[in-house]
Amino acid sequence: MTGHDTTRASGRSDAKSALVDTLRDRVDGNLRDVWVLDEQAQEPLYLRDDIEERITDVDVEKYLDNERYGFVTRETYNRLHYSEFRYTHRGFDTWELFRTFVVDGPTKVGVVVGVDSDGTNYDFAALTDAIYEVADEYGVDAFAPDPDA
Repeated sequence: MTGHDTTRASGRSDAKSALVDTLRDRVDGNLRDVWVLDEQAQEPLYLRDDIEERITDVDVEKYLDNERYGFVTRETYNRLHYSEFRYTHRGFDTWELFRTFVVDGPTKVGVVVGVDSDGTNYDFAALTDAIYEVADEYGVDAFAPDPDA
């Protein structure tokens, strides 16, 4: 664990808590933030205190709007390729972003995760599998963002 304090959203559902707990178990103290989003709304599920302080002057909605393009690119890749698109990984100088989607019929929820970039070789395929397992257990609807959060 790191010396960072953590912020958990109060009133988070069991499914969303299980998602955050699963990610924390996989990346330990390197978890920076977790967001869920659909095509209209987003919800923060977890913000480490130091990250919460850093993003006070960042237009998070604009940032997540960019991640929302993944709903379109995911469908495009799935139509063009013989294999299923599973996740996106982006590296920044001090952190890494991982994004995947859980889908059940017309219900689609994006999961956006930030982790520290400290030389750890994260297994993003295993993280995707873990997220899918939690979604299978609770149902994709349980991850839909609360627009009032």
